[in-house]
Order: sequence, then structure tokens, then C-alpha cells
Amino acid sequence: MKIFLYPAILLTLISCKQNKIEQKATESVQNGGITKVNQTYKNTKTSIETIEVSTREKPYKIIFSEKLVSRYTVESRNEVKSKALVRKLSEYTTKELEELPDFIRLNLAIVVPYNINKEGLINTMKSIVNQESKLNSDIDEIVIFAYDDKKDLNNGGGFYTFGKLFWGPNGKSGNVTPTIAKENFRNVYQFEIDIKEKVGNIKKTDLPSKWELDIYNTIMAEENIGMEEDKLNKMTMEKFNIKTTKELDAIWLKVAAYKN
Repeated sequence: MKIFLYPAILLTLISCKQNKIEQKATESVQNGGITKVNQTYKNTKTSIETIEVSTREKPYKIIFSEKLVSRYTVESRNEVKSKALVRKLSEYTTKELEELPDFIRLNLAIVVPYNINKEGLINTMKSIVNQESKLNSDIDEIVIFAYDDKKDLNNGGGFYTFGKLFWGPNGKSGNVTPTIAKENFRNVYQFEIDIKEKVGNIKKTDLPSKWELDIYNTIMAEENIGMEEDKLNKMTMEKFNIKTTKELDAIWLKVAAYKN
């Protein structure tokens, strides 16, 4: 007989406890103090509160100063689609991979004035992210490489002469989850920005002339990679009417120092 009574007694106790919890919650709200709600009641509503908090969060907004945005040109753009993975690729079944949402990474290369300062470059790149993310809300990561000479874009491999910006979850690549990709949640998004020390500190006397840039670009041209140094030097000196290798080396070093 006791065996049959235990479940009934247990259900009664649970019901009474729940009624007390709900009563305390009601009294707390009526007294104008939601923060006074019994801790036990709060714990039973954790998941609901989490959802409610997320829906009450302010819309994500990129903060930048429009007054500090510089002129620029977009010289290259490339969108790459990938699956939003949270495990190793080998740990997914074919069906699971098919059901995973894609995430989009936008790669941009921009050219800015040589005399732009650090704040100007930062705000310019942030303004681009703001514009691109509004034009296409499905973009989940943005990378911007900043240069002062579009000829440097050909160097590739993540090389940049002025600065780099990354925009994504927690400011790190590879953090786009299926939920973020599908729902476009942005409240965990941050910037990771690297600006070269020379930005904002370049004097006109430091600037290579067009002639010097042409010499440097000839030496560094892809078609000349692998050519013997003596042969390359001779060809360059004849092309630009340079008398000595010492003068050629000085020009190359000046431009290389500027670009780095």
C-alpha cells in the first residue's frame, strides 16, 4: 500500500512547492521588485530568461566616426562560401553536411591615400564593414587589406602595406556557428585590426617617386622571380639608365622600407 502512496505524496509535495514558488514570484512582481524573486524560482526559469534577454538585446551597431572616413577605392573583392562547422569535417555525415548552413566571408582590398592617419584608416575600414554588412546581411566575416599602391595587391599571401581588419564572432576567424550563419546573430561580433606603425608618420621626403616605384616593381615582378641577380640588375639598370649597382640597391632599399 505504501508503494502506491509514495507517488501521490511526491506529486502533492511538488505541486505545493510549485504553487509557493509561483506565489512568491507574483508577490515579488506586485511589490515592484523582480530582483527579489526567490532564487529557486529564478533557477527554474533560466532557459526562458536567457531567451528573453537575447530578444531584448539592442540591435548590433558598428560604431565609427563618419568625419574621419577617408576617400578610398575598392580594388579587389571576393566572396567565399563555406560550411559553418563546429566539429572536424570527418566527424560529419554526408547528410549533416548537406543540412549545415553556408557562411560567407568577404575579402576586400582597398587603396587609401599615403597620408591617411591611423584613426582615419580604422574608421574608413569600419565604415566599409558597416556598409557591406547592411547591403548583404548574410555576410558572416569580412577581411579588409589596406594599401596605398594598388600594384602591391599582386603580392598576395595576406601581405598589406598599411593595415588589415577582420570582423567576425569574437574577432577571430573560424567562429561562425550554424546558428550565427542561419540567424545572422551579430551581438558577439568584434574587430581585430592591425595598422602599420608608419601610417600617419609618412613625410613627403619618405615617399618614393614614380620612377623609384617602377624600378622596385620591375625587380619584384612575378615574371622576374627566379632570374639570376646579376642578370636582373643589368636588365633593370639598362631599362632605367642607372649607372651603378650601388645606386640600384639604394633605390630598392628605400622603396622596400617604405612598403614594409
